[in-house]
Amino acid sequence: MIVNIPTPQALDDVALRLYFSAWSSLIRIRQDFDEVYVPGEDPRPTKGQWGEEWSEYIQQYQPELQAVCSVIQQSNELALKARICAVSPYLLLLNSDPKFSTVGRDIDFSELRTLDAVDLPAAVNSLCAKALSDEYVQAYNEIRSLRNKFAHLGHAGQSFQPEELIALLVRQYVELWNGRPWLKDRVSFASRTGPAFFHDGKYSSAVSEVIDELPLIFAAITKSAFKTLFGISKTTRRYLCHSCIYEATTRFYDVNLEKSKTAFLKDNVTLHCLMCDEDYEIRRQDCRVDDCKGNVISESEYSGGDVCHTCGQDQRDSPEDS
Repeated sequence: MIVNIPTPQALDDVALRLYFSAWSSLIRIRQDFDEVYVPGEDPRPTKGQWGEEWSEYIQQYQPELQAVCSVIQQSNELALKARICAVSPYLLLLNSDPKFSTVGRDIDFSELRTLDAVDLPAAVNSLCAKALSDEYVQAYNEIRSLRNKFAHLGHAGQSFQPEELIALLVRQYVELWNGRPWLKDRVSFASRTGPAFFHDGKYSSAVSEVIDELPLIFAAITKSAFKTLFGISKTTRRYLCHSCIYEATTRFYDVNLEKSKTAFLKDNVTLHCLMCDEDYEIRRQDCRVDDCKGNVISESEYSGGDVCHTCGQDQRDSPEDS
C-alpha cells in the first residue's frame, strides 16, 4: 500500500515557511544596507543619496537574489500541490505511470513522481473549485522559467531587484492565501525558523523581529496591495497594540513606538490589530500627555485599561497627576 500520503495542510505549511523565508531574506538585504548607509529624507535607496552604492550592492547580491527566486517558485509549487491534494492526494500522481510489483510491499508516496511544475496551474484550474487568475499563471510561468535557468545554468540571464521580488510575493499571497492575516502569519512563521531556537521572550522574540521590520514592510507594499493584503487603506491611521508591544519588548530590544503601530479603529469602541489579529476595547478620550494628540484610550483587560494607543502613556501615571 501507499504510505506517508501528504496532507494539504502539511504542503501548505511548508509553502508558507518557504514564502516567509524568501520574504525575510529580501528584508534582510535592505536592513544590512541601511545599517551602513543610513537613509536620508527619501528612504528609497534608489532615490536617496546612496543610489550608486545601492546599485553596486544589489549587483553583488545577484546570486542570493536568484536563490530567493528559486525559493519563491518552490513555495508556489507546493501551495498549488496543496490545493490539488485537498481534492485528493492521488491526483498529484496523474501522468506518473508508476511501476507496481506483484510482491506486496509498502510504497512511500515521496518515492512516486508527482505532477510536473509546468502542469500545476492547469491541474488546479481543472480539478479545484477556485481557478487561478491569468495574472498569477503568467507570473508563475515567468518565475518558473527563471528558476529553471538558474538551476541548470547557474544564472537566470537577468538582474533581480528586491522590490520586484517583494511585489511578486505580495501578489502570490493575495492569490494563494487571501483572507489569512498576513502579519500574524509573518510572526507565526518567524517563530518557527532556525534562529527562533534562541527566542526566549527575555532577550529576543519573533514579535520583536517582525516589529523591527515594520517600517520596511509597510514601505515595500504599494497602496493597492496594502488594501488587498490588510483590508484597510495604507493611509488609515494606525495605533499601538499594547499586547504586541509587550511581546516585542526584550532586554536587547526597545520598541520604537512611533514606528510600531499595527492596530486600527474597527469601530468607535474597538481596535483591531493586524499583527495579533485580536480586537481590543477602547474609549475615545483625549490623552492627558501634553504633546500627544491621541484620543484612543485602552479599555482592555490586557493592559489594565487607561493606556493611550498613540503614545503608550498610562493615563494614571501621566504628568498631569504629579
